[in-house]
Amino acid sequence: MKRNVVGIVGFGPVGSILGAYLVRSGLTVYGVELNDVRAEQVNREGLLIQGFAELQERPEHCFSSLAELSEIEDLSVVFICTKTWALPDVMAVFSDLEWPENMRVVAAMNGIGPEDLVGEFFPKDRVCRGVINFAGNQDSDGGTKMNWFHPPNLLGPASERAPELMNEVAEMLTATGLTTLSVSHFEMKKAAFFKTVLNSALNALCAAHGLTMARAMHLKHTRRTARVLLREGLTVAGLVGYNYGEDALDRCMEYLEGGGDHHPSMWFDLKERRPTEIEYINGKIVKIGRMFHGVDVANNHFFTSAIVTQEIKNGTRDDDDIPEYLIHS
Repeated sequence: MKRNVVGIVGFGPVGSILGAYLVRSGLTVYGVELNDVRAEQVNREGLLIQGFAELQERPEHCFSSLAELSEIEDLSVVFICTKTWALPDVMAVFSDLEWPENMRVVAAMNGIGPEDLVGEFFPKDRVCRGVINFAGNQDSDGGTKMNWFHPPNLLGPASERAPELMNEVAEMLTATGLTTLSVSHFEMKKAAFFKTVLNSALNALCAAHGLTMARAMHLKHTRRTARVLLREGLTVAGLVGYNYGEDALDRCMEYLEGGGDHHPSMWFDLKERRPTEIEYINGKIVKIGRMFHGVDVANNHFFTSAIVTQEIKNGTRDDDDIPEYLIHS
């Protein structure tokens, strides 16, 4: 890329891993972290990654506001790595600021459709979606354990157009060691839906039961439940035009076998009394499935309801903030 200055919004597990790889490769990285304690920690100690990769890298600076990041004149791309539920508030601020011409924005988070939400606030032909195939957890000291990386990541345009800079962003990520392929709009949407189906099988199940992913796949009854959740998700995917092959269910189960003996991010969100991404994962499968007559999404409905209830108990959701698709069948 002509410019080598990158912005990252959100230094959770994904943003921290991405930032450490980018800094190690020689790029200038500026970050934004709205949690003041985390922002100070990054500025003081840098980004510590352990596990799959062992890195300790320091970004140029971690700001506490988007306005400060927007003053960096030569930004070429900004990766938004917040939780999906935070996007509306983040983008409402983002859209009121002046950004460098031709700068790209990459939505790098879980769920179905975050790139469309970003495109409501920022020119959609400059928005990309990253389907991120690495994961980690953050400890109380701010260190990040990178649990796995199943290359490649995928990067696709949020609109039917395929801007050249998108390809350059994929090449930039690949050069860091985070192998990334540039794909079409349709292939990106298809891959994002597939990843959401995979996330729907264990994220909420493990969070609701307090199980690690390995434990959930070991116990016969939770393993069966994961398989049913996958079947529901793949059925809904097929109805919207995404066919992953006759062996998709078996391939998904094989993938989940490698989940590891650790809790998913949704479990940590509940534990720390934070909102979860349930409405963008299992909830999306329920919402889309309800658009078709006679489609069984009962298990996704159950776990969406269970996590929403936990959010209410934790005080992160109001009693009357219940998604319509949970109330009306």
